[in-house]
Amino acid sequence: MKDIVLLNVRRLAEAYIRQVDKDNTLIACSNLLQLSYKKGLLHKNPFDEEGNLNIDTVIKESDLTNLGKRLFDDLADKWFAYTDRTQKYDNITMLEKYFNNLNNG
Repeated sequence: MKDIVLLNVRRLAEAYIRQVDKDNTLIACSNLLQLSYKKGLLHKNPFDEEGNLNIDTVIKESDLTNLGKRLFDDLADKWFAYTDRTQKYDNITMLEKYFNNLNNG
């Protein structure tokens, strides 16, 4: 069975031309992955000892816990659609709301 890549932080950020868009993408990824790790969706921590996101983070299906396999893809889709639409990359309350709705749904 193929181990599908769900999120490649570096490639996603490099897809943008403007530096501000790259920076905002990294903020959105950081918030998504921080919540995902904290809520037990990921097996490994995508952050370094200082709490900075590892730019080379690649999330594959095998990196997800059972809960992560159930929720991560939909959570990422909802979060990136929201941040693209609103430009609110730090609205952790909305990210947590998406998580809770998916987890309880």
